[in-house]
Amino acid sequence: MQISKTQLDPYLMALKGLNIAGPIAGICLIVGMPTVAYLQTRPQKLPITHKLTHNEQTFYLEVVTKPKELEKGLKFRTGLPNNRGMLFKLGDQYKNVGFWMHQVRFPLDIIYLDNGVVTTVIHNAQPCSQAPCTVYYGSRANKVLELPAGVTNIQVGDRLSIESYQIKAN
Repeated sequence: MQISKTQLDPYLMALKGLNIAGPIAGICLIVGMPTVAYLQTRPQKLPITHKLTHNEQTFYLEVVTKPKELEKGLKFRTGLPNNRGMLFKLGDQYKNVGFWMHQVRFPLDIIYLDNGVVTTVIHNAQPCSQAPCTVYYGSRANKVLELPAGVTNIQVGDRLSIESYQIKAN
């Protein structure tokens, strides 16, 4: 039996296709994996949308509300200016609210709020680069405030007023 030169062998075609697709897939993996790792370890920077004034100190706050933002928090940042912080809006009130310092690279004060009243303050929560990390619990909260460690003397029972803030254009 004679095979016509115009008839193509499907197995030969598939093999040639793999010879082309294989290196392309390899290059995508080589480039893609570090890119994904970089994006996962990149700190989130959110706009300043709120401010807290307490005992003549003003703190400008980034606010997180979405699950991915809540999960990332201040992870992977190398620091935070003394007049800045992050406010976590949890939505509902929770009891025994746990926060940890996994991949946060500097100490923080963690302040648990229930309708604006401080219920728990964790002073000088330490960074943790590898799990398992200490989990810091607040008695109850619908918001959690993180500030650089030692910059304020907020105490349990204090009422904090957090207001919307807009940067004024020149």
